Amino acid sequence: MDMNTIAQYGPAAIALGTFVEGETAVLLGGAGVALGLFDFWTVAGAAFAGSMAGDQFFFWLGRLKGAAYLAAHPRFGAKVARVGSLLLRHRLPLLGTYRFIYGMRGAIPFAFGVSELCGRFFLAANLFTATLWSLSITLLGLYAGKFLTDPSIVARLPLFGAGAALLFGVAVLLRRRIRARS
Repeated sequence: MDMNTIAQYGPAAIALGTFVEGETAVLLGGAGVALGLFDFWTVAGAAFAGSMAGDQFFFWLGRLKGAAYLAAHPRFGAKVARVGSLLLRHRLPLLGTYRFIYGMRGAIPFAFGVSELCGRFFLAANLFTATLWSLSITLLGLYAGKFLTDPSIVARLPLFGAGAALLFGVAVLLRRRIRARS
């Protein structure tokens, strides 16, 4: 998803983008707020709606069709099996943070659906985390958009890039030195 798609379709594109893995759509929507294209609450609301809908879809897919779906899709079943032990031991922390784990947004709600977790409990946790996620990622996009549209910052971007490359190089050298001593 790119800024042109977000600008053209607005909240619908953000909601659709957040249905599965939508950080990019929300970040671009937040940048659109900084550019004056959207209202903050419209972007955050679209992110919330799409995120909630996606997570509830995968939860209820797991609850209603979990066993049959896992038998028919072994690749997705492997992800759910990997998450299974974490799910049983760390339900509350996982419910609070799964939304922030890249690549697991569909698998973890599906796994919760397959488990014996109460649907109302998942809904309540999902409401809380979707609110927190949509607001925080929209704010991050807003401030990134403000940062990147400031002419004094844009003029210094090559300097920031060189500094980041230098820090990365130093980190790689330090890591090699530490490994060599071990």
